[in-house]
Amino acid sequence: MKKSILYSLTLLLFFVFSSANAQDITLNLSEIHEFKIDGDSNVRTWDADVTQANGTLELSGIENFSLDAFTTDTFHSLNITIPVSGIESDSGRLTSNLQGYLKGDDFPEITFNLTEVTSIEMDGDKAVITANGIVNAAGVDNEVSMSVEAVVNPNNTVTFSGSQLLLMTSFNIDPPTAVMGTIRSRDEMEIIFQVSFSR
Repeated sequence: MKKSILYSLTLLLFFVFSSANAQDITLNLSEIHEFKIDGDSNVRTWDADVTQANGTLELSGIENFSLDAFTTDTFHSLNITIPVSGIESDSGRLTSNLQGYLKGDDFPEITFNLTEVTSIEMDGDKAVITANGIVNAAGVDNEVSMSVEAVVNPNNTVTFSGSQLLLMTSFNIDPPTAVMGTIRSRDEMEIIFQVSFSR
């Protein structure tokens, strides 16, 4: 009987102690190491940089701030907002065209909202996170599945890196053409990113 009571008390203390140490954490996008759009045409490749972005990452039930503490349930929410006006290329004309095709006047922001983290696998000092989310561009939602690498840095920031293929037509954007249709942009674009979040 005494052993049973002692065991129950131990479990209760463990639960209380664990709950007291677990916390919810909010981090904000603090640094853009790389964020760009790569595209192609039947003539040459093109690219543009995302120079501005805001984002918030909410983590739930964190007991210690390390990759080992991350689970699929840890990621409560993640949202990223990109001003269309902050997408720039080396060519002023290309910058203007990109912002025009993205309907920046009517829809001034591109957003990403996480809907679900489906798996997390450790790979050395980084975690490979598979997740689903919704990208909204030019006023159109498009569901995406992606694989992202995450690293917790010594200064307690988290860096996410990866790439994602998107189709212009998924956002009701017709691939641009020029010179009476002789120059044609490919439908596929690649978004390449490496960004850090901090408290």
